[in-house]
Amino acid sequence: MAVLPLPRRLGCPAGALVAVLGAAVTLAAGMPASALAAQPRLVSRAAPVHAHRRPGSLAPAGAEQIAGSADATATALAEAGGGGGAVTFTATVTDQAAAGDLPVTAGSVSFYSNGASRPLGTATSGRRSSAGVYTLRVRLGSDRPESIVAVYTPPAGSRRYRSSRSAAVSFTEPGCINCAGVQTVADLPAGMLSISTPYTATDPLNVGTLELNSAATFYSASAPLDPDASDVPTAGTSPPDPTFTGITIVDTQSSNLPWTLTAWASPLSDGGTTAQSLISGENVGITGLTAVPVPGNSLTAADVTFVDQPAADPPVGPTDTGSLGLGGQNAHVIVTDAGQAEGTIGINGTITINAPLSTEPGAFGGTIVLTLSTGTPSS
Repeated sequence: MAVLPLPRRLGCPAGALVAVLGAAVTLAAGMPASALAAQPRLVSRAAPVHAHRRPGSLAPAGAEQIAGSADATATALAEAGGGGGAVTFTATVTDQAAAGDLPVTAGSVSFYSNGASRPLGTATSGRRSSAGVYTLRVRLGSDRPESIVAVYTPPAGSRRYRSSRSAAVSFTEPGCINCAGVQTVADLPAGMLSISTPYTATDPLNVGTLELNSAATFYSASAPLDPDASDVPTAGTSPPDPTFTGITIVDTQSSNLPWTLTAWASPLSDGGTTAQSLISGENVGITGLTAVPVPGNSLTAADVTFVDQPAADPPVGPTDTGSLGLGGQNAHVIVTDAGQAEGTIGINGTITINAPLSTEPGAFGGTIVLTLSTGTPSS
């Protein structure tokens, strides 16, 4: 009699979940069960943006002259940030033809972002101009590069002054540093990703007695996880309805994250000390993988992809270093989900154990480890 128990245990918040299947087998051969464990997945948390140092502060820029028929003017632009996106622009306009660069108090100054592609506002004489200084306070996006110019325009009909444009002032306005406000934080539940089976060490999956194959070249036995095709898991429940004896996966992760299920089998042993006392994990396989959807559930058979991992045929010796079946150094992908939907789905399949003719009779024990993790298979 070969025995393969898959113990049951409720999964934890999404992360890597490991289900260990162990058993005792008779040789014929078999496998004992172990436990399903789960690793927690951290909840994503939104944090407020912190200010970072920006280049320059109140640094006047040089002026670029625009031709006209009256006195030449010069416009110098400075920028002072208040944090949190609040910015004050100061344009100083002077008469270049007058002795001492007299201030120009008539007219208006328009401020533009990214050359002249985005107007920010206009400061006019009599309202925002004092001694040739025109100011405008605006709110810009934090942590975004800006390039600002100021353009002076004389009063309509006036021939006293020419227009002028400042040199561009480039900067990045930081976020709020020491300003009043409400810092808002929200948690998005990460949801759950769990795997479970009804098998335990005292109630294992009985693979049956390993028998000679038709060519009398090795021993073999197989058994389905759930022999009743009408059984289905319970939606959103882990552990599932005990009438379903396959593997149940419950996915309630936010953002429809993908997941991957892998399996790995250890060598089976009857406790002896010879090579005949071992059955390689490569001789353990799982095939005929199928989805057992829950009626009305959003996670369907079309959302998952199965990869059968047949046992080595013919079986290999206990010292083989290959990776056939579920053996080898690395786990084998058996199910993937592309992250199409959340929900519950069952997985059925057939466990097979093969053994060379040289294997001694006895009760063999081994382990199959199922690992359920968020993400796609690594290359």
